[in-house]
Amino acid sequence: MLLGSLIALLLGLALKFALDYFRSDYRVTWIEYAVCAAAIVLLVAPLTSWIGYKVAFANQVTYHESWGGYELKADWTKTTCTRDGSCEHTYDCDPYQVKVVDQAAYTDDKGNYHPEVSHWETRYHDCPYTTEEWNFSVETTLGTYTIAGANLPTNPSQHRWEPQRGESLDGSLPSGIPPFWQAAKDRIDAGNPGPVTARRDYANYILASQSTILHKYSDAIDQYKKAGVLPPIAKSVHDFYYEDRVYFVGTHPQGDWQWYINKFDAALGTSLQGDLHLVIVDANKVNNPDEYTAALLAYWQSPAFGKDDLSKNGIVVVVGTTDGSTVAWARAGTGMPVGNEAMVVDIQNSLTGVSLTPEALIGAPTGVVHDVNGKAKFTIDHSNGALDKIVLSGDHAFQRVCMTCDSKGDHGVGYNYLKSQIQPSGTQKFWIVFIIELFAALIWGAAVYLGVPLHRNVIAPRYPWRDSSPFKNKGEWR
Repeated sequence: MLLGSLIALLLGLALKFALDYFRSDYRVTWIEYAVCAAAIVLLVAPLTSWIGYKVAFANQVTYHESWGGYELKADWTKTTCTRDGSCEHTYDCDPYQVKVVDQAAYTDDKGNYHPEVSHWETRYHDCPYTTEEWNFSVETTLGTYTIAGANLPTNPSQHRWEPQRGESLDGSLPSGIPPFWQAAKDRIDAGNPGPVTARRDYANYILASQSTILHKYSDAIDQYKKAGVLPPIAKSVHDFYYEDRVYFVGTHPQGDWQWYINKFDAALGTSLQGDLHLVIVDANKVNNPDEYTAALLAYWQSPAFGKDDLSKNGIVVVVGTTDGSTVAWARAGTGMPVGNEAMVVDIQNSLTGVSLTPEALIGAPTGVVHDVNGKAKFTIDHSNGALDKIVLSGDHAFQRVCMTCDSKGDHGVGYNYLKSQIQPSGTQKFWIVFIIELFAALIWGAAVYLGVPLHRNVIAPRYPWRDSSPFKNKGEWR
């Protein structure tokens, strides 16, 4: 704020002396300068700085995390099609003429009349290909997803709108029931709703802090990156609401691992607000499990991933295998510096020897929906998966560690004290100062153009050095 105010005042002072020097009728008086300076120092700079720092702080602390949820309902709606109606897929039909006026009739200042100049254009109505269009969506605990919009019916040629017109059907248009939607509907109807993942914003003071010792650190990151055994963290969903959070490093055991991790994270997110990532690594390529896991966690919370770092609700499980069929060792960590230590120890001690299949290692917990006062509530039917027994239903099940800890039932000590360490970046400070100067320029411009020139000419000061200027013959002081 101080720098922005100083620059604004100096620019205003330079403007005043320049206008005085060139004998402008729009000279700024000292009274006007003082009023404008006061407005800048007392109002513009403080308010702009306050808003700018608030915006910068919010940007600094905002990170992304994955939420898990479940499918609730598969919706199928039909839109009746009419000419010039709301259906999306149409073709030009039924031409008609429209008069377009290029120049309206008028009489010029000499009394000469000029008639209207116009021409006729051919326009068309919009005719739909079919009598209806279908829209498909899936309602979930995390929002509604449009799976397909404006699909033509199955066998669209049997649903033609006024087929006697003879317009050929565009074969590239989507039609029928989308397989993705049908699979979701089948799961919901069977009482086994599928998993859903959504990316959401949250505040992380630890990652945003620029001087805290709570950041994860490892000097082995470069070593493992060169060896090609540090995979990048998943940071996006695909196919509407799935996210791949099983990572294969040098080995890829058979099984539908991504489907199982999505089912697991749906249960984990719904019941405990967690997000599990599983790394399966060839133990022959990693001879120090502790160093490797520490490097992976530090890498996933490094600036390399920006706002998509390992989130505070993240759980990372690393398992090594020598034969590709069983777990040789296991390590774990979370996205927070403290919390869930007992769960991490349970994972490390309990997974050795577990069969390396998604059913045995992860498990398949199922969400069971209940209608409670018109709202969908889920309970979890647990499986025999090793991670299900530890992370979801064990004696030391995951507990989401709070960041601010200002709500009842929060777990943790809170990190509000880190707020004072979070300062705008150099780029953000530049833009704050720039906006202050922009508003200051508007104020100085208003002082120049909204003042009273005659009043300024009467009271304008004399400058002795001005008489020796090469411009002195342009006019006299008034």
